[in-house]
Amino acid sequence: MNLSITFALLLALAMIVVAIFTWFYHDTKHRDLDSWVQYGFSVDTLRHAILYYRSMGISMIVFYVLFTISCLMLQSSGQSLFLYRSGEPVTAGPIGAAMFSLDLVLRGGFFDIMEHFNLSSSPIVMNRANYWFVIYCFVFRIYYSLTLMRILVSFVWIWVRIKRASEVYGLTPETQGLRRRGFRLRLRSKRPKDQNQA
Repeated sequence: MNLSITFALLLALAMIVVAIFTWFYHDTKHRDLDSWVQYGFSVDTLRHAILYYRSMGISMIVFYVLFTISCLMLQSSGQSLFLYRSGEPVTAGPIGAAMFSLDLVLRGGFFDIMEHFNLSSSPIVMNRANYWFVIYCFVFRIYYSLTLMRILVSFVWIWVRIKRASEVYGLTPETQGLRRRGFRLRLRSKRPKDQNQA
C-alpha cells in the first residue's frame, strides 16, 4: 500500500467521522441556539447563527481541496481514475481534477437533480472499472449531501425560531397598520385640494 492509497483511505475515514460528528454534535448545540433566540431577535442574533455553521463550511472547503489533491496523487502512482464520456481513458490535471470534484459536490448537494437531467460540470467521469475509487467518490459525495442538508435544515430552523420569538415578544412591526395609515393620509391630503377647486 503506497502513500497515495493510504492518504485516500485516511481522508475517506475523516469524512465519515466528520459527517457523523456534524449530525450528532449539532443536535446538542441546538440548545445553545435556543438560548440565543431567548435573549435576542436582532440581526446580530442571526449573525451568531451563521458563525455557528462556519466550521462546517471550512471543513467542506478543506475536504474539497484534499480530495482533489488525493486524486492527483493517485494518478501519479499509476491509478486509472478518469474517463472521457466517450469511454476513452484520460489523465486529468489540477483543473480537471478540481472540476471533477466540483461535479461530485454539486451532485451531492442537489441530490438527484443532476442525475435526473443528466447535468455535469466536468467533461470527465470516474472509471467505474476501478471499484474502490467509485466507493471513494461515493463517500465524498455523501459527505457533502449530509453536510449541506444539515446546514439547510438547521439554518431554516433557527430562522423560523427567531421569527416566531420576535412575533411573540412584539418586535415585529405591524406593516398592515402602517399601510392603512398611509392610505388614510393620502385620502386626507386630497380633500383640501378638492375643496379649493370647488
